[in-house]
Amino acid sequence: MKKNIAVLAGGYTSERNISLNSGKQVFNSIDRNKYNVYFVDVSRQGLLCEINPAQFAHIDMNDFSVMHNGEKIRFDFAFIVLHGSPGEDGKIQAWLDILQIPYSACGVFASVNTLHKAACKRLLSNTDVKIPKYVILNNPEAFNIEEILDITGLPCFVKPNNAGSSFGVSKVYKKEDLIEAVNIAMQEDNIVIIEEFIKGTEVSCGVIKTKSEEIVLPVTEIVPKKDFFDTEAKYDPTLTDEITPARISEEETLAVQSYASFIYDFIGCKGIVRIDFIIRDGIPYFLEVNSIPGMSAQSIIPKQIRSIGKNITDILTMIIEDNF
Repeated sequence: MKKNIAVLAGGYTSERNISLNSGKQVFNSIDRNKYNVYFVDVSRQGLLCEINPAQFAHIDMNDFSVMHNGEKIRFDFAFIVLHGSPGEDGKIQAWLDILQIPYSACGVFASVNTLHKAACKRLLSNTDVKIPKYVILNNPEAFNIEEILDITGLPCFVKPNNAGSSFGVSKVYKKEDLIEAVNIAMQEDNIVIIEEFIKGTEVSCGVIKTKSEEIVLPVTEIVPKKDFFDTEAKYDPTLTDEITPARISEEETLAVQSYASFIYDFIGCKGIVRIDFIIRDGIPYFLEVNSIPGMSAQSIIPKQIRSIGKNITDILTMIIEDNF
């Protein structure tokens, strides 16, 4: 008997539409010969299941089921494609854990600590992973610009602590622009990170692990045609060159892959994860973990999977079957 798979996408944040796009790609790629697949739009109004293109029904949150033609459909597995809350912050996972429903993504601890950029940096600070210099502003009302810039220098990046897809991120060249950048970041989150700018080669590496298989994907070089890899550059293919494999040395490639695999295990990640670095003088500096990375056809992870001759459908099957 086929298992019922729910693909969860949407969410509460600025990344909602990006998540819906990724979710549809995953929905379309799961093997219909093996599974019954349903698309679920997650919003603050609840979870809405697409029974077919013309019929929708609300999920019963008590047991993760939906009624169709008088019959209750219970979901056996959740494939989570929720960028931002309530996916990357672990909220949906906590609910699924209570219901004892297996899912594709990182658990609560890893999700909380990867979306919370400051927590992730602190976790890794006691390892040999290199991290750019940074300052954390909690509920910033007053702060000393000179003290901050003594640590980060100029230019620097100002980022919301809990946000993805570069929403709310600014690159600051002049100290008089710092306050405005902090205000922009605060539109996404009340904790703000100000981080040293490192001039180097920006790269990203996907990692996929199950109980029986480990895949550290090729490294992708990210070359934005704008000043930095902002939201527009991430989702307009004309504004960024994403080169796989990256044009870096074999030693640098191995270092990035080694650090990516180490960070995945150290934080306790699960499923498909993407980890970003910037390489300066041959040394990878950690930027962030994407615990639920983009999965559209043009996203980095699917490109990396295709580059090694793997099929995305087979990868999704591998992740689903790992939970049974």
